Amino acid sequence: MATSNLNSKPLTREEDQQLQRVETLHQQLKAEQARTEELIAKLKSEDLQASKTLLSLKEFHKQTKRLEKKPGGRKGMDLSIPEMKAEEREIRELEARVSGLEGKVRGFEGLPPDRELALTEVEKMRKELVVLARRRDEMFEGLVEGDK
Repeated sequence: MATSNLNSKPLTREEDQQLQRVETLHQQLKAEQARTEELIAKLKSEDLQASKTLLSLKEFHKQTKRLEKKPGGRKGMDLSIPEMKAEEREIRELEARVSGLEGKVRGFEGLPPDRELALTEVEKMRKELVVLARRRDEMFEGLVEGDK
């Protein structure tokens, strides 16, 4: 039998059983307190994460509003699929045109920026081309006559 701490007299069987139940309840309460504290900590971290997510969403919403206010900020977002396809076709046509123009511009590489000087340079190159073509023809004729 257990003894009481208050007056050191032995406990009755009933008192001993009550004491054991109280100790069991005390242990259960301690375990429940630990689980509750874990749950509170988890909820606090989830609440913190939810707060961060909410702040991110608010910032995203602000940026979206800012973009909507800018001219052309949402260009393309309100277009239908056929409209997008038409714009894509226009863009591809422009790209082809730009490529063609770039090819023409490359033809003028090496020429002076002044128009008159460039024309003089082109005429000089044409004369050189004529000389080279004559020389080629003469060499070809020499080969043909040599075969006879």
